[in-house]
Amino acid sequence: MAAVAASSFQFEAFGGGDENGGLYGGGVSFNTPLGDSMGLQIDGIVGKAASEVSFYGGAAQLYFRDPSSHLLGLAVTALRVDEESQFSVSAIGEYYLDQITLEAMAGVQTGDIVDGGFAGRLGMAYYASPNLRVGGGISYTEASEFGGDLEAEYLVAPASGLALYATGGFDNDGSVGMVGLRLYTGAPESAMASAGEEDAGGPSLIYRHRHMGRNNLFIAAPHSTGIRFITAAAGAIQEGTEFGDIEAVPAPDAGGGMLTGLSANGTSADPAAALTNLLTDLVSTDGEQAPLGNLLAGILPAGSTGTPLDGIPVVGDLLGSLTEILSPDTVRIGDLPTGPNSVASLPLVGDLVSLLPAEPVLYLLGAAKPDQLLGVLVPGMLQGFASDPAILQGFAGRLTDTLTGLLSGGSSGLSGLPLLSFVP
Repeated sequence: MAAVAASSFQFEAFGGGDENGGLYGGGVSFNTPLGDSMGLQIDGIVGKAASEVSFYGGAAQLYFRDPSSHLLGLAVTALRVDEESQFSVSAIGEYYLDQITLEAMAGVQTGDIVDGGFAGRLGMAYYASPNLRVGGGISYTEASEFGGDLEAEYLVAPASGLALYATGGFDNDGSVGMVGLRLYTGAPESAMASAGEEDAGGPSLIYRHRHMGRNNLFIAAPHSTGIRFITAAAGAIQEGTEFGDIEAVPAPDAGGGMLTGLSANGTSADPAAALTNLLTDLVSTDGEQAPLGNLLAGILPAGSTGTPLDGIPVVGDLLGSLTEILSPDTVRIGDLPTGPNSVASLPLVGDLVSLLPAEPVLYLLGAAKPDQLLGVLVPGMLQGFASDPAILQGFAGRLTDTLTGLLSGGSSGLSGLPLLSFVP
């Protein structure tokens, strides 16, 4: 079985933010086979972090892959944040267990931001369906020490290759979160037939990840010259704080860090304590340094299972939210929940969701297929626009304001993304 079924491109656009300001940009990846067992992918990324600091970078991933079992390879990255350059060389690996992918990455960083240091990540991804992937990982770098990341990706339309994704990176210094659109291209019918994908309307997400291209390295590995590394460096440059070899201007307050287990200069005095504090903060639902808990609380509705499982921290909350989502009484995705951090409060997205027919969420999720999408959701939105000219005028105005803010380099186009403002 070939390591890469065919040459392909993937394009993406993303927006989000961290404690230092807005993050937005785009990426492109090109993947091609090198014989039957090898593949090469070239990644690029460009954008702005901390609202105003420009960044761009490129990466190359050379690998051997057996789509039925594993991948082994080498990755090289070059990144520039403002006037600072950074490079990394890493070994990469994946192991496939049916719907589970185990991930590993280990290498070294060097450059103006971190002049020599280890960077590694261990992760796992689970394909809840052929087109839905959720996962996460734990990282360690010299600059941020222990960190974590979470991701979710849903291939909305296999035929067109359109996917939606959300990802975030967290460490003791803060967090970054973002959402994006990803467009996959390329998939020969002969290759799809050999993998049993010919009747799916297009390559599934798991097929694309194991038989075609890989995710853009700058997004897949947030802490190793990825999005979290970028936003942390951009924030240090803009705010005059310390990060890696970027010196603080003025000198940081010696009063100590916000988290226990930190020394007076904000670095961890005990790696084990720092990791414990990080994991505790991630699942907490209170406080500024609780990005995961606060993000989930903003996205998911409150609910309960009515069983002893409700007493289990985090697990009970997630299962209760799932019970609420699958309830036949629940309508429109935008109504989950109705608070200030709900999906309905997102600019433009909320406007579109508000036009959906008042059907249970379970029905709407099932309707997210190419044929039903055109027959159910799209007509519902168009009918909503046609019902009142003011709706269309308001949507057009907000769309213009958002695009103007992004193109001008300001943060106005992102100011209405409450889900991504973890730290006030």
